[in-house]
Amino acid sequence: MSAGREFVGPYRMFHLIRAGALFEIWAVRPVAEQTAYAMKWLPPGSRHNRASAAELKHEFAVGKTLDHPSIIKTYDYGTGKDGTYLVMELFKTPNLKQQIQFGIERLHWRLDTILDEAAQALDHLHQKGWVHRDIKPDNFLVNDDNHVRLIDFNLSRKIKKGIGKLLGGKSPVQGTYSYMAPEQIRGLAVDERADVYSFGCMVYELMSGKVPFTGTNMADLLNKHLKSKPTPLGMLQKNVQPEFAELVHRMLAKDPKDRPETLREFRQALKAGRCFHIKPKRPFEPDQPAPTDPEKR
Repeated sequence: MSAGREFVGPYRMFHLIRAGALFEIWAVRPVAEQTAYAMKWLPPGSRHNRASAAELKHEFAVGKTLDHPSIIKTYDYGTGKDGTYLVMELFKTPNLKQQIQFGIERLHWRLDTILDEAAQALDHLHQKGWVHRDIKPDNFLVNDDNHVRLIDFNLSRKIKKGIGKLLGGKSPVQGTYSYMAPEQIRGLAVDERADVYSFGCMVYELMSGKVPFTGTNMADLLNKHLKSKPTPLGMLQKNVQPEFAELVHRMLAKDPKDRPETLREFRQALKAGRCFHIKPKRPFEPDQPAPTDPEKR
């Protein structure tokens, strides 16, 4: 228990899920209730500052505008002597990045379902007027029933339209370098198409096990996002449908005008065909019994 603390605000802390450099993620329950929630908590003390507390308040402001089954639900926010906290739906399952590290073949048999739910979630965010700005496998939770939750709205910003987009000025370069759109790297105003690029990077990785670009250092990596073409997906994943590979590469176009405008086009293509030539079979886990031959009883 952090600093021997048992309660934060009206919530009892009962299980530490993850401790980061700034925030701790806890499973909590309101006093006199049995329902469990997830709390993103900034403890009081040296780590607690105005900027970090403002991040949680911003996440709450974004999250409470969203209502979609594939987006993590946001319930409560508080700040005071117990620190600052954000209370959300508890959806305790590995994120997609962790599952990629377990082996992409364990995802491929259900990838079309996962991608459809993930795209629906992000499209809902866009329709509500937000751009996420940090789309990556780490920010999608996926359980064994193929249900998805989009998380982490810390970098989300309102999509600027018309003259507001022209007068927006430079933005700080924020995001995760392996998935950042060229216009985001340049500090320009971004819209849905920046998330489409990042989503394309994620799909590329889910299909091949590799991100589109790597570099010897940060500058080299960002320069490749700006100027280089990724290795054709079909060279890394022989089972990919050519039309699907072409769509992923369009999502990775350097110029936002050359990308699909929304993820609805991605979803339509996903429904029209498959990601793969031959649909992968569900792998058997080591602790599962081997399938029996019905002819041998």
